[in-house]
Amino acid sequence: MLVLSRKVGEVVTIGNSIEITVISYDRGVIRLGINAPKSIAVHRKEVYDKIAETNKESSSVEFDMLKNLLKNTEISSVGLEKNKLEHLAIHNTKKD
Repeated sequence: MLVLSRKVGEVVTIGNSIEITVISYDRGVIRLGINAPKSIAVHRKEVYDKIAETNKESSSVEFDMLKNLLKNTEISSVGLEKNKLEHLAIHNTKKD
């Protein structure tokens, strides 16, 4: 981890496109200004963690839904195949 000391108004640059400016310091609270391209998400850690948790829960729900859908599709396919075989058997006996 890189540890830096900065004064109000000083800037830290990350790569070619991100700048972090120390805006103010008051009673133990540091305010930072962050300039970054819109393509780079910038979040407070607690917000990022909540987004990650929500995405994980969502993907789990989507996986369960997909698993159930596939299970139901397999059951339906078996039912359709059974109906098809019964239909063929009925039509084959009518020809005799």
